[in-house]
This record gives sequence, C-alpha cells and structure tokens, in this order.
Amino acid sequence: MTHIKENIIREYKKLPGTTISWEGKRVDVPLPSESDDSKGQLTMIYPGGSMIFNLIDIRSREIPDIVANPGNAKGEGRVLKINYCVSGRCELRLRDGECTYLTTGEIAVDAGQALNTFYYPTGEYRGFEIAVYLDFLPRKYNVLGECFSSPERIYNLCSQLEHPWIRNAGESISRMHDVFKTYTNEYKNSELLLLKCLEMISLLSQMDFGIASIRRTYCTASQVEIAKKTMKIIMSDLSVRFTARDLAKDFGISETSLKNYFRSVYGCGYAEHQQIARMKKAARLLEDTEDKVSEIGQAVGFATQAKFGAAFKECFGITPLEFRRRMRLKQEQERD
Repeated sequence: MTHIKENIIREYKKLPGTTISWEGKRVDVPLPSESDDSKGQLTMIYPGGSMIFNLIDIRSREIPDIVANPGNAKGEGRVLKINYCVSGRCELRLRDGECTYLTTGEIAVDAGQALNTFYYPTGEYRGFEIAVYLDFLPRKYNVLGECFSSPERIYNLCSQLEHPWIRNAGESISRMHDVFKTYTNEYKNSELLLLKCLEMISLLSQMDFGIASIRRTYCTASQVEIAKKTMKIIMSDLSVRFTARDLAKDFGISETSLKNYFRSVYGCGYAEHQQIARMKKAARLLEDTEDKVSEIGQAVGFATQAKFGAAFKECFGITPLEFRRRMRLKQEQERD
C-alpha cells in the first residue's frame, strides 16, 4: 500500500503548486479553472487502513491525466471506489465502452467497472472519493476489537454488477461531505478522518445493493462524441443561433436524437446550455468593458437591445445597466 501512496504523491508533485503536509499524509493539488474567479483543488489524504481519501473541487471540464490516473493504476489489485457528488456532473466511462453521469446527490460504488478517466460536462464538480485497496487490508481488519468486513462485502456485491452501483445517497451520507470538509480543514489528524471513512463505509453497507433508486441513462461512445461536438459548435460563437435541424443534419441524425444525446451528457437542453453561456459572457463584458449594452447584446446573439435586456433580467433579476452600475460600485469599494 505504501508504494501506491508514494507513486500517487510522486505524480502529483509534478504539478506546480502541489503542497504536502500532515507528515506526508496530505497532498493538496491545485487544478485548472475555466474562469478567473478561483482555482479548483484536489486534497488527497492517506488516513491509514489501506484507504485513500480525496476531497474534490473541480472548476473545469477536464483535469490533467496525472490527477485522473496517477501512476497509471499499476499494482492496485482490487480497489473499491466510493464517489459522492455534492454538485456538478461527472462522466463515468465504463470498461464496456458506455458512459453514464454522476450528478448532484448521487453516490457511485465501483468495483472495477469504471475507467480512471473523467470529464465534467458542466465545468464544475464537488464531492469526495474513498478508495479502499482490498488486497492490502489485513486478513482480519479490526475496528475497536471487532472484525470490520464491510469493504470486502460491498466489493463482492458490486463486482457481480455489470455497471457501477449508483443511487441517491440519502440524507445520512449527504451530510458526510460537510463533515469531511471540517475534518480536513480544521484538524490535522488523519486518524479522525479514518474513523469518518469507516463510518461512511458502514453506512453504505446498510443499503440494499439489489436496487438502484434512479433509472440511469447509458450512452454509447458515438452518442457522447456527438453531444461534445455539438457543445463545441454552439460555444464557438455565441453571437450565432444554431438550430437543432442544422446541427442534427451535420451528424446525420434526427433532431430528437441530437437533443437527447446532449441532455444525457450535459443534463440540460442545448439551447438552455447556450443561453446560460450567453448570459455569463454578457455579465463579464458588462463588468470588464465599456462596450455599449446594444453591442454586448449583439455579441451574445440578440438582435435587439430590448430582447437582450429581457433575457438578462430574467437570468439575473436586474437590467444590464443596473448590473453594470453595481459592478462599478463594487470595484470602487474594493479599491478603497
């Protein structure tokens, strides 16, 4: 187990800004961001018990391969991976070639069905992961004098499934994220975190692995590729309004299929996705430039200032001019 931890740390240290603390048991890795607001971060902790804990804060659609697959997963043996999504959306690419998407409030338990490659369709993801390296556990894993068999039991149940086991996490597990954040940020004791990881696994072992409470959508590689190419097209020029008919025609599929593929990957319709992007860009231009409101409206695909103003107010609750005034006041206050 020690060599796996050392391999992961060695890979993470290749990324600028990586820091190591807690006597080598904690590694903080800065991650790229698609905005200038703040960077993402991965916090990896080795609490003991043949486990690795990751607190995840993603601010981009993709992360460096070193982070997604540190050490190329060599010598891991049997690994039980538990992922909980607090917010955002994460692509799980499966060994059978299909993809599915973990989203807000869901937990995924993987016994080797998923690959270590990740894509975040919404450009943001927060959650945690617990990886248990079963081949490195003691034959009798004792906790407070009692044999703790939950990791092995969960792995055996999940390994019989075709896909990772995914369902709504429920209130008890959902609360664990804030607890993990508190233990990570306020304490410097890996043993406390280990106890919380054991509690998390114990809670999970009480669930019925014979059912999944959510009907899942599984996409083929070609369907995912069409959705991603559609996203690139509509985001390439926000001043252009692409129709579903034209987009579908380019791929030789029906409009309904195009819309379904996009929604399966990104969790919303392609028109809604583009509208959100338009409003975000408009807000940046109002804050950072002196361009006229009418010019900004045209830059994000609105033929008239009136239509742009109505759409902006529906999104932000205020007019573009009022938004600009408030941003200017905020900037002045920050300078003072």
